[in-house]
Amino acid sequence: MLSSHRQILAHSVQHRPIEGVFFGPQQPERLNTLIVGVFHGDETISGELVTHFVEHLQAGQFAQDPIDFMARPTLIIPVLNPDGLAAGTRVNANGVDLNRNYPTPDWVEDNRDTPYYSGAAAASEPETRLMIELIARYQPQKILTVHSPYKVLNFDGPARAFAEAMSQASGYAVVESIGYPTPGSFGTYAGVIRQIPVVTLELPPGLDEPFDPEMPPAESLEQVWVANRTSLEAAIRF
Repeated sequence: MLSSHRQILAHSVQHRPIEGVFFGPQQPERLNTLIVGVFHGDETISGELVTHFVEHLQAGQFAQDPIDFMARPTLIIPVLNPDGLAAGTRVNANGVDLNRNYPTPDWVEDNRDTPYYSGAAAASEPETRLMIELIARYQPQKILTVHSPYKVLNFDGPARAFAEAMSQASGYAVVESIGYPTPGSFGTYAGVIRQIPVVTLELPPGLDEPFDPEMPPAESLEQVWVANRTSLEAAIRF
């Protein structure tokens, strides 16, 4: 069993705990890697995969050689948006898209009453403020966020090589843009502005997500695990 401990990092709008699992030192000064799932509550495959990854790491099960977490302190947050996950909604309990709520130069209050609402103010949401605080406190060397449903590796900031290392393991295409504007996004805040390498792992849709003929075919947790297990380890090893 690896040295790991679970901690409640903050609470959501509806006071659900937002939990993280630290691997390595009990009180790391800095993080090598930060991994975050479920920005959007309707992207359930994201949380399932990250939770599965945590369980395998805690059991000491690796696709390749064991990772030295004392040298690579890692924090994994399986579910950033527990209220949205409970409700099956993209947004949090305040109706805010947590990937449009960061204090970036392009942030504007926009898309009220839609699943893309940016919030009444930048960083208005406790889930957003948690991420900002974690970055300030632990200064992660790189960050991986897990979404769906595009089945690509999107990168922000100085992260092309990071994304390509993951792509070598999974075969997912590396893209610099997801194809549409994302004002106030986490990638812009952490990757472009703060120059932390940020990769967004876009999984294919999960089997319980709505069918969309324009998206890649849905896959089971087992399918995305087989495709991404080594890739997730590569994210920490990079």
